[in-house]
Amino acid sequence: QFSSDSESINVEADQSEITQNTDYLLTGNVKLKSSAYILSADDVEISSANKTTTAKGNVQFQDAIYLITGETLVANKQNGEIEAVIDEAQYQDLTSNANGSAKAITKIPDILTLTDATYSFCPINQNDWQIRATKIKANHAKNRGIADHATIVFKGYPIFYFPKYSWVLEGRGSGFLPPDLDSYTE
Repeated sequence: QFSSDSESINVEADQSEITQNTDYLLTGNVKLKSSAYILSADDVEISSANKTTTAKGNVQFQDAIYLITGETLVANKQNGEIEAVIDEAQYQDLTSNANGSAKAITKIPDILTLTDATYSFCPINQNDWQIRATKIKANHAKNRGIADHATIVFKGYPIFYFPKYSWVLEGRGSGFLPPDLDSYTE
């Protein structure tokens, strides 16, 4: 559950300490809750000097759109926006149920950038159809997903390669349909 106070962060942890640099070190079942996100991990270090948060071990990050899990997260706040980078991550879009994995995920409020990633609308762990790409950008403000060097994969077999592939994240698009491939046999 998100916090109801937009200016505060609720903190839960087994142990906490303040270091010499006035950094906060939270260990054991750490949960940080704000009105915009929830972060849980084994260990979290919050630096007030450079406004970064580093989480390690069983990291889970959730906002209104995505649930992302991984082993490490580094987040910083710039110009009022939080940018989070999660390594070796799994993700799920909570609005469309799209899911996949990535070597690295960069998350800012409306944009998710996936590096060396997969993307699928199939149920989790049953990804018969998926897109594999070197870079995928899901821009919810523009309602577009764009994949660079994408391969459409069915049951582990590559079907078709696209240097750049674009799709509508949710709902209907412009009405223009992308080209498709068909075959005919007698």
